[in-house]
Amino acid sequence: MIRNIESIKPIINNFSIHTIEWLSDLHFQVIQNKYFENTSILDITFLIKENGKTYELLIRFFNVEALRFQSGGTLTQISGFNIKDLTENGYYPMKYEVEDYENGIIHFYCADIEFLSLTESEYIAI
Repeated sequence: MIRNIESIKPIINNFSIHTIEWLSDLHFQVIQNKYFENTSILDITFLIKENGKTYELLIRFFNVEALRFQSGGTLTQISGFNIKDLTENGYYPMKYEVEDYENGIIHFYCADIEFLSLTESEYIAI
């Protein structure tokens, strides 16, 4: 299980969150946390090209608010993906702003982020 960005770098040498260019899967759900409170979870699979291979990066976002998503086809191209840390700004409980700052394809706020997996794609090549 990948918990942070640094653990991706041994597989993808020049990885940066800004190099994500494709979104292939988006799954939104509401569950109850350990305190029986409703919370939202958003799982997004991003595609990354490295050395002629396509990798699937699964990231989970917790307590998602103000989700906006516009798809333009079967694969959604992201032109300027960014995750802003909002903790210095006092936006509790929202700690992060996630966005495609170039084309506005996706935008939302969330409380936590977990990097779940990075695998070579067997099905999709970009």
